[in-house]
Amino acid sequence: MVLGTPEEQAFDDIVFIASQTCDAPIALISLLDTERQWFKARIGLDVTETPIDQSVCQIDIDQPGVLEIADLTQNARTSDNPLVTGDRAFRYYAGAPLKLRSGEVVGRLCVIDTHARPEGLGDNQKTLLSALARQASDHLELRRIARSSDRLAELQTALVQVGERIRDSADVTTMTRESSAIVGQVLDVSRAGFGLVDDEVTCIDVEPDWTAPGVASVAGRHRFEDYGAIRDHLARGEPLVIPDVLTDERTRDDPAAMRALGIGALVNMPVRQRGRTVAVLIVNAAARRIWLPEELTFLRSVADRLEAGVARLRAEQQQDMLNGEISHRLKNMLSMVQAIASQTLRDVPERAPVESFERRLVALSAAHDVLLQTSWADADLRVVAEAVVEAIGFGDRVHMNGPPISLGSRAALSFSLVMHELMTNACKYGALCREDGRVDVDWSVETASGEPQLVVRWRERGGPPVLAPTRRGFGSKLVRLGLVGTGGVELRYEPDGFKAELSASVRDLAQA
Repeated sequence: MVLGTPEEQAFDDIVFIASQTCDAPIALISLLDTERQWFKARIGLDVTETPIDQSVCQIDIDQPGVLEIADLTQNARTSDNPLVTGDRAFRYYAGAPLKLRSGEVVGRLCVIDTHARPEGLGDNQKTLLSALARQASDHLELRRIARSSDRLAELQTALVQVGERIRDSADVTTMTRESSAIVGQVLDVSRAGFGLVDDEVTCIDVEPDWTAPGVASVAGRHRFEDYGAIRDHLARGEPLVIPDVLTDERTRDDPAAMRALGIGALVNMPVRQRGRTVAVLIVNAAARRIWLPEELTFLRSVADRLEAGVARLRAEQQQDMLNGEISHRLKNMLSMVQAIASQTLRDVPERAPVESFERRLVALSAAHDVLLQTSWADADLRVVAEAVVEAIGFGDRVHMNGPPISLGSRAALSFSLVMHELMTNACKYGALCREDGRVDVDWSVETASGEPQLVVRWRERGGPPVLAPTRRGFGSKLVRLGLVGTGGVELRYEPDGFKAELSASVRDLAQA
């Protein structure tokens, strides 16, 4: 959140007022981490943090009201604390919780005295201490929101990168490993991976995963029951989110297997098909961790894209095998036809028609090979556009409108490349790099010079200020090639957002 950040006047003012209000020489805004408590603001104390096991603030941290200990030497939970028995000689403590809007308690605003206070704080002092804690919580929440906005931009960029890796990968191992590396690095975790589960959701086969330096891989087969009561959540298709394996009810009874793999917190994001869990995206952290909502949304998107990518590659592999078998059988059949023709026509004295017939059989075989390599015979423009948007994400922020338009195989490929470039640029530099940015994609058929023309209009709004590029890269050149590679493109970098207009003959699009 804000651990390790510089001093800020707003927080310094709060501890000063708390110290004065409660007539205490020491006042702290203490934030709790897994290994330490860190003081965002302090008065009357010369250190910025202490080990977590010396923290009085962590005691009954979920208690809603003010925690007050009149004499720290007489309380069993604090009497042996080095801050009490040592030179600092703390004797009295009162702390009000710092609670975010999510309900998470991240620390306390506390006051400390070196003298015991049997009478404790007065009612007004407790009320004011709680009010100041709420003020500190609001300031922390504002910083969390600001950080969340920056974090969202990082995650959106990472999601684009994952989409590109999935698109460019030629095999499942490369796809999952490179995508997992992006996930692991952007989330700053110890391990990230992806695995397919069996029909009963009892075992998972983890593909080669990404790990931080010094962290062991978990690639291979694992049984869910060996790691606690986690199987039922995944079987139901529910994300398994565990902030701390030592305290979570699903793993705390026997966390040894988790800890042996260096897992302190985890997210297992299931992928569903036809009502059952078929795969899981795995993310592990070495220590206790609160998973942010935007991080979970990011992982859901990555999991869906990985499963789609894996399914695509496996479908392509199966199709290649089927095509190979069909090709083999058809070539054998054509060879047989050629042999029969040669035998039947061997006595024909005029050889030119026979040779012409044989060449046509060879040409038919070659054409067959080309057809087997064609991904699309034809496709609808909306289907192509939606496929590109789905691969990158942000489908809820891209609005499409237009009539059915048939694209030939070359036009479909050209249009998909143009759409991908526009989407990528919008995510990196345009409307989609901001949370409230939107894109409108509209198309219509208009008559120009007596021939129907398809006009596709791309409009961005809600993005950052638009600046025309100083040079044209490959992506810009690709967009300027247009829908069928012959131009017909107008690009406008206007103050309210980038706009593009692409046009081509409907006839050319269907035939290309």
